[in-house]
Amino acid sequence: MTSEMQKADLLGPRLVDGGTEMTMVLMEELAKRYNVGFREGDITPLIEVIVFYMHLADRVAFAYSGASKRNVFCDQLVLAVLEKLLRGLSEETSAEGVREALLETYNRRQIEYANYKALAPKKGEPLKGTLGWEFSKILFGLLDDQNPATLVFLDVFLAKYSKVMLNDVLKIEEVLQS
Repeated sequence: MTSEMQKADLLGPRLVDGGTEMTMVLMEELAKRYNVGFREGDITPLIEVIVFYMHLADRVAFAYSGASKRNVFCDQLVLAVLEKLLRGLSEETSAEGVREALLETYNRRQIEYANYKALAPKKGEPLKGTLGWEFSKILFGLLDDQNPATLVFLDVFLAKYSKVMLNDVLKIEEVLQS
């Protein structure tokens, strides 16, 4: 059996790589479909995506491991993500600024995301108040766009891509069950 710290050390780098890939694909799709994008050189969208996946990993860890092991896992996951993220920075990017942004965003979003019990709505229920929709709204706020169709596109894209990312790329459940 793998310890919670080892699981976090395995998932942290995967999460940064997967979050980076997802952010890049999302940027390409937004540019192609709506001719909009995130502000050039702003790392905020990437941090938001990584923090979102960290939160999802936290939920899965709690479901499989309970509160005490989940706490150990999440504490180590933050360190593993930071290490990988800081290693990949360009020289122009402030490591301290990225560190502070990730930690502040993580702490704020953990509190906020805890309010949303459902990842997606059940058939016939509204999107509002689901974790996926609220995350989509956060990313939408980082765009220079007010088109509601873009927001809906974000929600659909993120729901589809997140399922693939969690199950097929990061293999979060597989790692946490080991």
